[in-house]
Amino acid sequence: MLIILNNTIMNKFVLLPTLLILSSQCFSQCRKGEHRKVSENEIAVTTAGNFAQAGKIYVLTNDISSVTSTVFLGKDITLDLNGYSIKYADGNYKHITNSGFEEGLKGWDVSKAPGARVMNTEDVHVFLGKKLLSLKAGDEIISPYVNLPIANRSYFAMCGVTGRYWHDMKKYPDDEMKVSVFVEDATGTEVKCLTKYGEKTFLGCPVEKKSPRLGGGFVYAHLSNLPAGKYRVRIKADNDCLVDEIDIRPAMDAGISIIEKTTPLADYDHIIMESYPPIIPAFFDYTDKASTDKPLPSLPEVTGSGTITIKNGVIESGATGILSWGIQSSAANVKIILDNVQIKTNGISSGAADISWASISNCRFDVDMPFLIQRHVGICSIILRGDQPSTVEKSEFNGGQGCLSIKGKYSLVHDNLFINNQTVTNHYSIMGTGDSSKIFNNRFEPKEGSGIYVSRYTEVFDNIFKIETSPPTCEYGREEYSTAAIRLGDYHAVPGSPNASIGNRIHDNKIYITAKNYPEPKEFLPMSWGIFYSASGGENYVYNNDITVNKVDTSSKVITAALYICGGPKYFGGQFYDNRITTNVPAAWIASMYGGASNSKLYNNTITPLKGARFKTFRIGTTGCDDCVAKNVEFRSNKIEGQKFELQSTDQDNSYSVYWTLTIKIYDSKGVSAKNTEVTIRDRNNSIIMQSKTNESGILSAELQQYAVDGKGKKVSSPYTIIAGKLKKEIDLDNNKEITLQ
Repeated sequence: MLIILNNTIMNKFVLLPTLLILSSQCFSQCRKGEHRKVSENEIAVTTAGNFAQAGKIYVLTNDISSVTSTVFLGKDITLDLNGYSIKYADGNYKHITNSGFEEGLKGWDVSKAPGARVMNTEDVHVFLGKKLLSLKAGDEIISPYVNLPIANRSYFAMCGVTGRYWHDMKKYPDDEMKVSVFVEDATGTEVKCLTKYGEKTFLGCPVEKKSPRLGGGFVYAHLSNLPAGKYRVRIKADNDCLVDEIDIRPAMDAGISIIEKTTPLADYDHIIMESYPPIIPAFFDYTDKASTDKPLPSLPEVTGSGTITIKNGVIESGATGILSWGIQSSAANVKIILDNVQIKTNGISSGAADISWASISNCRFDVDMPFLIQRHVGICSIILRGDQPSTVEKSEFNGGQGCLSIKGKYSLVHDNLFINNQTVTNHYSIMGTGDSSKIFNNRFEPKEGSGIYVSRYTEVFDNIFKIETSPPTCEYGREEYSTAAIRLGDYHAVPGSPNASIGNRIHDNKIYITAKNYPEPKEFLPMSWGIFYSASGGENYVYNNDITVNKVDTSSKVITAALYICGGPKYFGGQFYDNRITTNVPAAWIASMYGGASNSKLYNNTITPLKGARFKTFRIGTTGCDDCVAKNVEFRSNKIEGQKFELQSTDQDNSYSVYWTLTIKIYDSKGVSAKNTEVTIRDRNNSIIMQSKTNESGILSAELQQYAVDGKGKKVSSPYTIIAGKLKKEIDLDNNKEITLQ
């Protein structure tokens, strides 16, 4: 057995020239950079390396590249890419042939896998590509050899595992699919890689009896400090499992590195562990001693506050890697300013930028991220994880498992295009924002997936959302799965708790929902919502939005609505008012299969049937779910054009009430407005509900209850009797009405 002991985690990067022409296919604000001459006060950059002299402007004079990470920056500098490119992981890396079994078992040794069967993903389980491999417990398969061209660097020997569908999980995580990942060198000898973290030593390779968390993902063995040469992967199925995309890839590279401290926790147990915030490795190969998180002495160590400006060019991955970044920064108090930069990346859990604090403008991010190591880590195209207010403007996001995560309080996100390509759960185009942030004037047009997950005190306005139902996913391929334009959620948080969703204002957005069916598999239930409201910890406000919902085939199994309200049967439930909803299905589902709803108010909304459709106005409750009930929900003065207001309610212990606005205009015998005229309103039981006087225009308006339901009981207050002097008129109040008395 070949044993590699890596005590200090070191790496040497090799410089290779490359040629890359700046893409002309940028978003409208991203422009092609023109090459310019370097002035006498600037420093020319011709190769990869360290650039850290404070106050200096560094200017590329040609494309540069490295087989690993390329550029290391200090603070208070400007890096002008000058229309050129930085390419990282540009080392002629190859892949295991037929890594995803698209050509059947070609090249694979399955002599010890009698249960191995190549199967269609659409028939068995959604994952990557059209094929995957089914293994029985105890089966072992061996891959073809692949050449690892660069010595003394990190690779991940990875194995995709679908995991089980949500409804198939009975004893999670005990019944998850488990595999072991071994690596063999050119002689067939098993490789063992150990990493010493201070007093502790971790076994990076092999990894045995490991499973991804719920939702599928990749189990990997961490290879470090190996000589270059040929290697292959051996996978053992520890129980019946479905595997795909088995490969050895370069890992943890960055085009531009900014290091305050390293996070050299890169073994599989580090990534998969339950921690908050989740661990994202940083600069493993550039760590001097893992116990101190210090970078190599030869690299800039960036401490304190400052800025770094990067502008006018391209940063691009040279390989399809894993867990790598265009830019990665651990400098918590250094603001990264990106202006007119295009970042192009591809690979599992590989994004454009992982930084703390940023101002991003006129940029484009093209991220091909087909899946994640595990979806519970908030990796997406751009991660801005610091508390400082960041700004993202006039930029285009293409692809990624989620486009942007921005945690800084008072952040601004505006005038951007988001084209999410989400195949895993809860990776929205914008995956949450810091308190008191503003998101406005953006377009959200996911290729697949959802819009925004809103946190606290966030204002979302003047955006355009075009959302469609999703095809089956790896986690929800045989049950219900939904997309949404905007999600507010806090998982039944108690009022006053730090994670309570509170104070959000969602207004003046244009939302278009296209709910198309996916007939196969029959068990899959596609759903889509305008506003997905699953918050309980505080009051939130959804108003003055234009929402269009089109269920393409109204006879199909698809479920959709403009408002999906299910924060739980207690605490807060949201206010929804002055929205204009055009739809061919009930405009809202209150107390859905996702949970109950309480103290919600829907008022002054206008519902317009799409193309003459007929439907009940709102839907309430979910049968077969004890907690999926509505409690103290109010419907006030909502208008449905061209048809009668009706509620589709289950026979559950729901409680709700319906109110309408009655406007009374009173004139005297000469047709003059009768101001200050006393008016009495009595309900059907002759109880006085209101006594008041008309205003200067002779008008009195009152919002009156038509009826209230409490479980099996129903209290009806209409019709009402209006009394003004000797005049008396009875009115059946079943919508907003206006009457005249003279």
